[in-house]
Formats: sequence, C-alpha cells, structure tokens
Amino acid sequence: MGGIEERLIDAAARVLERDGVRGLTTRAIALEAGCAEGSIYNHFGNKEHLLAAAVNRRVMLFPALAAEYAATPGQEDVDERLRELATAAMAFYRGGSGHLAALLADPHAVRNHLREVHARGGGPWRTLENLANWLRDEQALGRVAPEANPSAAITALLGSVLYHVITSTVWDVEFGAPDDDTALDRAVAAIWWGLAPT
Repeated sequence: MGGIEERLIDAAARVLERDGVRGLTTRAIALEAGCAEGSIYNHFGNKEHLLAAAVNRRVMLFPALAAEYAATPGQEDVDERLRELATAAMAFYRGGSGHLAALLADPHAVRNHLREVHARGGGPWRTLENLANWLRDEQALGRVAPEANPSAAITALLGSVLYHVITSTVWDVEFGAPDDDTALDRAVAAIWWGLAPT
C-alpha cells in the first residue's frame, strides 16, 4: 500500500478516535490527511472500504502479539507475560472500540470485513487458540500447573479485561470503577492463582 493510502488510513483512525463515529466524514478524513476528498474514492472506492482498512490495521496488532507468544514459550515468567498480555488487550479494546462501532454501523461493511479476516485465517478464535497453545507449551515445560485449563484461563483473562474496559468507559473511577492498573492486577492475580504450579 502506497503513501496516500497510508495517510488516509492513519487519518481515518485519528478522526475516529478524536471525533467518534459522527465526526467520521470523508471531508474530515481528507482534511486530516491533507489531501483532496476525492482521494478517498480514488484509492478506496468509498468511506466504508477505508474504514475497513483502518480497522484491519488495528485489529491485527493484538493477534500478532498472540502469535508471538505462541512461538516463544519459556521466555520471561508466565505471570509477567500474562500481565503484558492483559495490558496489551486493554489498550487494544480501548483503542479499537470506536473502530468497531463505526464498522458495525454498516452491516454490509462488517460482513465484508469478516469475510476478508476469515479468508486470511484470522479472527478472535485464532487469537484465543494461539494464546491457549502458548499456555499448553508452558504447561509442558512445567511452568503452568498440569491440571490447569489453558483455554479457560485465557478466555477468563481476556473477558475480565474486556468487562473492565466496557464498564469503566461508562462507570469511571469517579463512580467507583477501579483504575486500569488495579483491574489488571486483579485479573492477572486471579488467573495466575489457577495456573501457578505448586
């Protein structure tokens, strides 16, 4: 992908994160990218295809980390890696929520996006599978309890982080939500309690 396409993708992501779905207009994207509005149509066909490209870029960051973990068991302490993973998941969920909301606003665009991700062998289940395989490899190395369930542990960790992101977006610290560090500490401690070898 060339220079103008990259500029437009980055501009769409910035406008979405700054102004939300309502502010994501072709005019705003073009202004942010410093190019003519027609460039969007010349390079992507329409705003929805540009948005899908921006979502694809964001969505691939977390699966890439999961694949890296799956390929490198035995590095760092498992609980430290769980904390790194939970921190990355929180950033991913917080940063990607606007992108996902914008994409979901157009059912046709989201179906096309899902077809593209599926055709590349991606999707959330692949990420969970990679992370569960990493924990299984750690189990084989004796660094995770033999009776632990890696799939359940990863699902619980990511689910806990996602729950915190969703609830704290509405019910922030002012209304009693734990701050991000506290939420991460609790989630990782709970999961590690069930994974730690005796």
